[in-house]
Order: sequence, then structure tokens, then C-alpha cells
Amino acid sequence: NISKLKDQGSIMHSLHFFIFAVVFSKTCGFQPPEFEKCDVEDDKHWFCKKGLQYFDNFCDQDESKAACKQTCNLCNGPPTPPPVPKPICGVSKVSQSRVVNGEDAPEGAYPWIASLQIRVAIENVKSHFCGGTLIHPKWVLTAAHCFDFGNFSMNAIMPFIHVELGIHDQDKEESTSQLRNIKNAFESPDLGVKDGTLYGDLLLLELDVPVMLNDRVNLPCLPDKEEYPTIGQSCVVAGWGIREYPSEKTGGILQQTRLPVVGPNHIGCHSNTEVICVGHGFGTQANGKQHPNACKGDSGGPLVCQQPNGSWKFVGVASYVHTYCKYYTAYAPVGKYLPWIKEHVPL
Repeated sequence: NISKLKDQGSIMHSLHFFIFAVVFSKTCGFQPPEFEKCDVEDDKHWFCKKGLQYFDNFCDQDESKAACKQTCNLCNGPPTPPPVPKPICGVSKVSQSRVVNGEDAPEGAYPWIASLQIRVAIENVKSHFCGGTLIHPKWVLTAAHCFDFGNFSMNAIMPFIHVELGIHDQDKEESTSQLRNIKNAFESPDLGVKDGTLYGDLLLLELDVPVMLNDRVNLPCLPDKEEYPTIGQSCVVAGWGIREYPSEKTGGILQQTRLPVVGPNHIGCHSNTEVICVGHGFGTQANGKQHPNACKGDSGGPLVCQQPNGSWKFVGVASYVHTYCKYYTAYAPVGKYLPWIKEHVPL
């Protein structure tokens, strides 16, 4: 009886092995469902572990390695990694590799960028003076110094200021444009000057009506608390500021340029925790021309860095932007002020 049971067990083992080999011999690209995992060993055969008892370690047998290749081996290669989830923020039509220094940005490249404009309805005139970044359908983050109008208070000037999103060429009327008024404004409580550097240069603008999100008006990804870009990292700035000194003309087509993050102790940048420093300073390109930098009219605009999944993260707000367009630019770090932002914005 014992001998018969052994024979039956051997027959069942062979039958199970035959069925398994037939079912999976032409199957590639996924792990057989009967096994909890497949481990790879030095001889590059995949060994099924912790499976059903009659299959447990059957690939350890030399005569079974050929079948093992057709089953556990998944086509003699490592398992296909799961697809990277598509980002839900920071989605752009432009990749980092396509950003060339000082050029027209593709339409819709930075759907979170906003233009702050003084508009005189009677004369039908608009004038771009600063940039901003949409961080919520009803909230834009910009630089506080953009609203320093001398003897005019913020409340007095606010009715004449409008926020435009979805715009590319400010010299044209574009159907993608969404224009909003400002309902409220909140300055950063840390706003001030220390050692020649403007700190906490942030202003939250609450729009009167939320914008409609689409491929031309959308949100960037936000950094974590206290998250900073690394020195040497290449990030991108964009805006409608003047293109070169001494021109005073702002507006036109949105411009973009790639700039490196640099360390502290540059003109306008004296701290690597209170501000993010970017730019080329007085450096020149191989053709002898001045490196593009952020310029007058780019204040308040975003500094964005591309992530491994292709999304763009909003890490800084342009604060110190020199008129001559030759100095480094200091950006207020968004990550440092994230707790304050969340006090007002339902992120």
C-alpha cells in the first residue's frame, strides 16, 4: 500500500509538473500566480519559491531548469517594472531638454504662470508688471514687493489690478485667456530686509472667481515643507519681463530660460535657507553674448524644476530681480513658507 501511495504521489507530481509546464511554457511577462515570488540566482535561472508543495523548489533540479526558464524566468529577463503613474500636477507640454536659454516658450508650456496687470478700462490699456503662480483654482502666489506702489495703498490700487491666466502672447487676444479680479491679499508675516536680502517676499492673492482648470490653465506640483532644490540643479524660469536692458517693454510672448541653482554669497543672494539663488551673473555664453537671466517684470514669477516623472515642481518665487538683467536672481523658497500658505489656501 505504501508503495502504491508513493507511485500515485510520483504520478501526481509528474502530472502537476506537466500541466504547469504546458500552461506556462508559452507565457511571458508576468509571474505565475501559483507562486508568491520568483528569486533570481547566480546562474540567472529564476527559481520559484514558497509555491504549492508539489512545485516547491522543483526548479532546483538540473533536469527541470529548461522548463523553469519557460515559466519562472519571464522570458530570461527581469520582471517588467510597473508603469510610472501619470502626474496629476505640474503637467506641461515642454520637457526640460527643450528649454533653450532665452527663447519663446511653446504655447501652454507653463499653464500655472499668471500675469499681473494694471488695466485701465476706459482706455482699454493693460500693462504687465509682475508674474505669479496658480497654486489653487482660486489662489495665486506672487512677490510682495510687486505691490509696493509708493504712496498708493494696496487697497487703493487693487481695483486696477487684474490676474490673467492661460495667456501666451500678451499682444493678442487669446481665447484661452481667463481674467480675474483680486478679492483679498495676504503678505507673508516674515516679510523684511536683513543683510541686504529681502526675506519672506511672498504675497497670496485670492481671486474673485475660481479659474477653470484645463490644459492651458493648471497647477504645478508643490514642494514638501523645507524642500529646496540642490545646488547645481538646472531649473527653469519664465515670464513676460523685459528681454534686455535698457528696454522697458514688458509683455509680448512668454519667454523661458534654464538657469542653474547656485550657492549663497552672490549679489542679492546671501543665504541658502532664506532665498534660492539662480543664474549666471555676469557670465557670457560661447558666442560672447550675455547669459539670459530673470529681468525686470519677471518678479513674482515661478522657478520650476522638472521631476523624474516629467512633472514640474514650483520651488521659488522671483524676489530680487535686477534691472540690468546681469545679476543673480533670488527666489523666495516655497517649501519654507508652505505652512503659512496652507493657513490660507486649502491645499
